[in-house]
Amino acid sequence: MAMQIDIPGADTLVIVSSESRYKLHSAQLMQAADAFADLLKIPGPNLSREGQRIGVRYLLVLQDFDEATRRYIYPVFRRIPVDQGGRPLKKYSLMHENEENPRIRPTLFADYDRLLRIFVNQPVAFNDESVDTLLPDSLGLLEVAERLGALPMVAKLIENGLIVKGQEIFRAVSASPVIWIDVAYRIQSKVLFKEALVHLTGNYNALMLTPPQEAFLKKYPRARSVLDQLTPELRNLLEAKHDELKTICQYVEKEVSSHYLPGLQKSSVTGMAKDGTISRHDYGKDIFSWIAVGLYRHWWGLTLASGETYQNKYGGHDMYTRLFNGGGSYLTREVQSGFHQHFPMSSRAQKVVENNLDIIKAGVVKIATPLMKNESQLDIATTPVKWLTCIKVKGTDYLWDPEIEYEQKPEEEPEEEPEEEFEGEFEGEFEQEAEVGAEQPSEIQPVSEKAKGKRPATKAPVENKGKRRAVEAPVETGSSIEPVRKKGKGRATMPFGEEDVDADENGDAEGEEV
Repeated sequence: MAMQIDIPGADTLVIVSSESRYKLHSAQLMQAADAFADLLKIPGPNLSREGQRIGVRYLLVLQDFDEATRRYIYPVFRRIPVDQGGRPLKKYSLMHENEENPRIRPTLFADYDRLLRIFVNQPVAFNDESVDTLLPDSLGLLEVAERLGALPMVAKLIENGLIVKGQEIFRAVSASPVIWIDVAYRIQSKVLFKEALVHLTGNYNALMLTPPQEAFLKKYPRARSVLDQLTPELRNLLEAKHDELKTICQYVEKEVSSHYLPGLQKSSVTGMAKDGTISRHDYGKDIFSWIAVGLYRHWWGLTLASGETYQNKYGGHDMYTRLFNGGGSYLTREVQSGFHQHFPMSSRAQKVVENNLDIIKAGVVKIATPLMKNESQLDIATTPVKWLTCIKVKGTDYLWDPEIEYEQKPEEEPEEEPEEEFEGEFEGEFEQEAEVGAEQPSEIQPVSEKAKGKRPATKAPVENKGKRRAVEAPVETGSSIEPVRKKGKGRATMPFGEEDVDADENGDAEGEEV
């Protein structure tokens, strides 16, 4: 029978079946596979001249029958002893490719053919019409390589054959991440491992509700989820990444719950509280901003109560997507009209509330941005998914080869040089403005006299060469004109106290009928 592979000078005959024989070097086999190294560690006989002509010093046969127990077993290679003439010293059984054998898969012999060809650097063929046809061939080769302890010989070949499929393989990983993370872990492919882990984490809740495969359930009747098919190492890693994603979602929801319109807060941070007592008018002029905040919080509370958060089936993906899109993706004008039916107001006031809601939504977009990042290589623009793909896979997550990540020290801010002090003639020209809120305009300060021989202070006003100083402007009040001092950002204050004449920040003048 013709050999599938016949290398000149080879000393080992490998018989996979009655139809498949390979003449290979024992040194190559021992280097490529741990199982062959164990079988060939005892040297063969010194061949006679006739034996050298045959060239068989070692005979390895794939068998599925144990003669000692008289039972069928999973196919394994056995070494058959030979004499000095290269002939077997005992009879042995062979497997046949054409017979129906329910104990083994039909592609087993093709898998061993590919593996032995890889050992001697010969090209191998896969059915790569699609990922669906490529995956069985890859898994079959992976299985026989693991049984022989030859995984390093085939890992990169399998990985490259899968990754070359591009978006097709990434779509397959997103559809069945449980299967693919196992494959990636076995062949130690960081690309496929990261891809599968991202989709496993984002789709965690839905996969927890998916029952395991029937074959796995027969072997492990207590299994309740398809995630139970993962190895303990992979399951522990997945649980940690899921907790990490949950923490990010909780942070985003808390930030949305406490988001306000910019400039609405009355505190020392905004520079408003230090000016004195905050009156009712300071809050009253923001009435439409507070209405918008209340309406948004009303919608947000209903959304959280309806279970659209990270705890739902797809981890809150739909809700976070609407927050990120903003605009008319949620809390539309039609929804707002229902609010105005219970709390009627003028059309102009409704427009002000709508504009304020748009400002709130724009601020929420920035909050939701971290959840909308795509850490996978799947093009979600053409192949959208229902779960989040924002979880970042770190170097320490690769279980077989964790990468050490060094903490980056924050950059030290350069020390600011002390400002030079101006003394002498121009010192008074750089004095700070008087505190805003004084009821009466302060007197003009004279120029300081620190240096000897400087001109004395006068009551004449100093020219405003530096910072702009407060000036007095006449304001007509009734029949007389009284001086009023302008303060802050163009705000005019009556000298009587709390009667301000500000225009409403929301676009409505005071006294607008609602």
